[in-house]
Amino acid sequence: MTPGQEREPDHLVVVGASAGGIEALGVLVSGLTPGFPAPVVLAQHLDPNRPSMLPGILERRTTMPVETVAGSTKLQAGHLYVVPSNRHVVIRDGTVDLEEDHEDRPRPSIDRLLSTAARSYGDRLIAVILTGSGSDGAEGAVEVKELGGCVVIQNPLTAAHPSMPSALPPTAVDHVADLEQIAPLLHDILQGTTIEKRIESADAPALDGILGTLTQHGNIDFRQYRSTTILRRLSRRMALNHIHRLEEYGEFLGSHPQEAADLTRSLLIKVTEFFRDTEAFAYLENEIIPKLIDLGRERGRTLRLWSAGCATGEEAYSLVLLLAHMLGRELPEWSIKIFATDVDAEAIAFARRGIYPATVLRHLPADYKARYFEPVDQGLRISKVLRQMIIFGEQDLAQGVPFPRIDLVSCRNLLIYFKPELQLAVLDLFAYSLNQTRGYLFLGKAETARPSKSTYE
Repeated sequence: MTPGQEREPDHLVVVGASAGGIEALGVLVSGLTPGFPAPVVLAQHLDPNRPSMLPGILERRTTMPVETVAGSTKLQAGHLYVVPSNRHVVIRDGTVDLEEDHEDRPRPSIDRLLSTAARSYGDRLIAVILTGSGSDGAEGAVEVKELGGCVVIQNPLTAAHPSMPSALPPTAVDHVADLEQIAPLLHDILQGTTIEKRIESADAPALDGILGTLTQHGNIDFRQYRSTTILRRLSRRMALNHIHRLEEYGEFLGSHPQEAADLTRSLLIKVTEFFRDTEAFAYLENEIIPKLIDLGRERGRTLRLWSAGCATGEEAYSLVLLLAHMLGRELPEWSIKIFATDVDAEAIAFARRGIYPATVLRHLPADYKARYFEPVDQGLRISKVLRQMIIFGEQDLAQGVPFPRIDLVSCRNLLIYFKPELQLAVLDLFAYSLNQTRGYLFLGKAETARPSKSTYE
């Protein structure tokens, strides 16, 4: 064992698959070269009553050491770890460990594996979802993305069983690749970490030029975003294109519009969930919504809300679910409009469908799912009556126009990614929307309201 293998590896790759996964896993590992700079943990749904042939098959497809997890095992770079078919496993402190079954979920739970790995490795984790049926992995992948990790899925159009890769919200996915392309892609992503360290002290003009190019192509001003997230995503895109200098990448970006679109997509902050932060929503339910309902009754049973930076729609739908629950049978008598906006067109398109994997809705109260959702092939879809109350649209808050006469603005865990100047500009936007109604601003825990203007004409 080399000294570099004795310490916890810097990065980790976790791969999940289900139906058709044995062949897919074989193709993937055959493309991983000796000396791969991270451990790789492989999990596939298999019949727990039949012996797994997966370790033997993988050993014939790779020169990397293959080990079946039988107990607490220290992770080593350049090793493959196969999860047993009848147990759940978790990642903690650089080890992979078995866990007793405590919930009704597929074994091994890819969601559970990804969630624990994300909490342990954060932005040093790469999650890969291959062919499979069902939606296991969707919830875990969202957590990976939220904690700064990278998510890769097998192209659903070429996967033998597309349900698992298709179940992920598009905003949780960094890369979509055909099976044969995934191993080289993993090498490139890991190479991006080296580039990031080198460009952290890069000249500001080169970075400003790149961000200026993005503004021209996508009409989004990323110069007002904090630099940490930008540099990480930028370095990954440079590695994927085998470019190591900012100046060279700037020239490449200017002549390749598709790369500008891909970089823009990777920079957008888009992770959310239903009823995110239960304490905050409990306060909303007990203290704020009753007041809004009383005011709405005085105005002929009308309410106007704005979910700014709505990503894939979970926050907007949480608001309409809360209103429907509290109004009950009175709901049809009300005119409720929720404006849900985001800069990402793909996220808005996903939100309009109102379809979410069952695992993403697992923590939603059972009566909510029974009353307000209907089963469809891809999971559960929110009822048409509630969908019609939400108007989804594209909007860049940095250049946005406020909606007038809004009773509640919800913009949570987005302002923290903006520089102070943009934070103030957006807060002024919200203040204008709320001024006439004396409405409420619903922010995340780490955010504060400091609009620079106290009154509006």
